[in-house]
Amino acid sequence: MSKFVRETAPTWLPRPTTFILIAVLTAGCASVNHLREAQDAFNQGAEAENAQRLTGNSPKEALASLTAARTSYASALLSLDQLSDSDKQSLSNDGLLGTALTLKALCQWRLSFYDKALATAAEANSKVPEQIYPRDRALLLALPGLIKTDQAYEKILRKESFNDVKDLLVGSNGAVANIQSARGAVGKDHPVQSYLIQAQLAAYRNYMVAVDTLQSHATIPSDDPARLQAQQQLQELNGLLKLSGDDAQRKALIQYWARLCALEVPS
Repeated sequence: MSKFVRETAPTWLPRPTTFILIAVLTAGCASVNHLREAQDAFNQGAEAENAQRLTGNSPKEALASLTAARTSYASALLSLDQLSDSDKQSLSNDGLLGTALTLKALCQWRLSFYDKALATAAEANSKVPEQIYPRDRALLLALPGLIKTDQAYEKILRKESFNDVKDLLVGSNGAVANIQSARGAVGKDHPVQSYLIQAQLAAYRNYMVAVDTLQSHATIPSDDPARLQAQQQLQELNGLLKLSGDDAQRKALIQYWARLCALEVPS
């Protein structure tokens, strides 16, 4: 594996940012308390993964961060699994069941319970579609692509078929395409777009790793359609981050992805 690939962290997918409930939580309600506990635990897991991704700690520290993150996701999932039928009805009455199911699906995804995550997403869409807010709807639509990115990386580690990995990542029904469809569910300036674009760049990064690992240390040519698309996505991310007003953070994040994906830094 090339030096460029080896020196990066062994996972390329940005983790969900803190999961903020859109509706007002009613104090003292058992069902809402379970949801709040799950939200807090999920946030801790996401923050641990995001910090590790950007700081690049030692392998020992990275393992500790990953373990802490998985523990937080497991704790969040446990809180959600403890919801009784009456709790779910109470959340539904408050317009929060869609939020709870979205959070549950994301926890299941992060714990590699892929089939369960997709089943939970389907449950949310069938039971309470009116309670799935735009941000959550986009995340649920992106879920198949997020899962494919992880599955592709697992196949890379097992040295499986390059063509299968390529299809999972940049094929017509691959991760990048799935996430692109999810991006169409919200406005082009919606905050979740930043996360989804980074997820697309992460899928492209896995494609780079696959080419290096499974194709005798080959590199992606400059005219590869997937590379051209990734360059465009980085440009879009740069434009979105300019809206935040934090130029230092924008530059750091753009440079991070440009380096990780061997792309040109947009102006």
